[in-house]
Amino acid sequence: MTTPGTTASDLPGEPQKKWQVRPRSSARADGTPPAREVLEEELIRIERRIDDVIAQGREAFTEGSDSYDRATVAILRLAALFEHPKSFGAALTVVTSEERRGIITTRNIAAHSGYGTMNTEIFWSTMTERLPEIIVRIRAANQR
Repeated sequence: MTTPGTTASDLPGEPQKKWQVRPRSSARADGTPPAREVLEEELIRIERRIDDVIAQGREAFTEGSDSYDRATVAILRLAALFEHPKSFGAALTVVTSEERRGIITTRNIAAHSGYGTMNTEIFWSTMTERLPEIIVRIRAANQR
């Protein structure tokens, strides 16, 4: 039972509403959405995964777990943004070359070497400390 001002998803033990329906982005004359909107949507998808990882906690963050898999997808998607410098380049300039190398290296380990070579402690701190701050900077640059 909810009280005024709360919803079922606010109550302990109730499932959290993770997805919300949003209208499609405004398309340009060629039918593609503006890069700014595409980037914002992708940042939202990455943040959802990071939020899920953090919510599940460090104890759940083990190779093969849902949490670990979500973190892997988040890093893959973030690294993919750097593959589109013409579309997203201006907003991504707030990411230092060292951070960019770290993101790409982590992506390469996850995609090519497998989880066995990933340092779980470093991956956890990257997901829960470094990436949220990087995303804040990218979002701010994207809104300029």
